[in-house]
Amino acid sequence: MVNIIIVAHNEIAKGFVHCIKNIIDTPIDYLHTFSIKNSEKNIEDLLLQVKDFVNNIAVNSEVLILVDLYGATPSNIASQLASKDKIEVITGLNLPMLIRAISYAKNGLKICVNKALEGAKSGIMHIV
Repeated sequence: MVNIIIVAHNEIAKGFVHCIKNIIDTPIDYLHTFSIKNSEKNIEDLLLQVKDFVNNIAVNSEVLILVDLYGATPSNIASQLASKDKIEVITGLNLPMLIRAISYAKNGLKICVNKALEGAKSGIMHIV
């Protein structure tokens, strides 16, 4: 089972989890969140906190970190934790991406990542 961690600004991570709980009516014990607040200036402390959590989980499972915005503090933290075989990071979090990641978490990290990316892209539509 892939553990999924959302690392995002302020309450975005918790908002996604709230939405998922309304869509998927079963407990998701492999979904975790870290909210990065603008007022928290010590990025090194945040990095250590997330790193400790991820390293503890990664001992027994693979980890997918989903981040809201590339280049911002959450993605800077997450990118330092990525390791090709065990921990991967995807930025640009959207709800279809998260639903796919959750749906394919039992299939291993590579499939979970690919399905999450597919979901993210196919969930974007221009309606005229």
